[in-house]
Amino acid sequence: MALSKVYCNVEDHRLFDGSNQVEDVTKVGLPTIKHKTTSIDVAGMVMAVEMPDMTHLDSAEYTIVHNNGVNSKHLATPGKHSHEFRTVRQRYHVAEGELGHESVKFRLIGVHSETQKGDIETGSPYGSTEKYSLLRYEEEVNGEVITVIDAMAGVIKYNGVEYTDAVSSLLG
Repeated sequence: MALSKVYCNVEDHRLFDGSNQVEDVTKVGLPTIKHKTTSIDVAGMVMAVEMPDMTHLDSAEYTIVHNNGVNSKHLATPGKHSHEFRTVRQRYHVAEGELGHESVKFRLIGVHSETQKGDIETGSPYGSTEKYSLLRYEEEVNGEVITVIDAMAGVIKYNGVEYTDAVSSLLG
């Protein structure tokens, strides 16, 4: 059975900082999720291998780029923020020639760590970039939660499988 291609384009998006809908958000830079690794290099191996630890992640950050629209002043407030980034993606299933839409939501909890005030340029909007240290990440596609990473609760969960449970159960 041949695999078919599906292309997705973001058609629209909306950002909430707590209960405040933030206007004029131009981009959200989602975090890079990277597992901690241990280098394995023993006699007889022809190369070293970086073996990922599926139960621990490196620290991560995310960014919100905006043009100082309505409620954007809340984004730079020091402390913890709860963000929900809602998107609608258009899907094109090449083999079937079908067009459709899907809902994708990202729920991020982070601590504000930096504001890049941006450039002032005649004829251009005056924007800023906010950075946050990630505490929790959740991704939902069409109502199904596919990823949960919670630093404080010790949870790494992909497609319904909680990877931190395997180690906990062995220590049981």
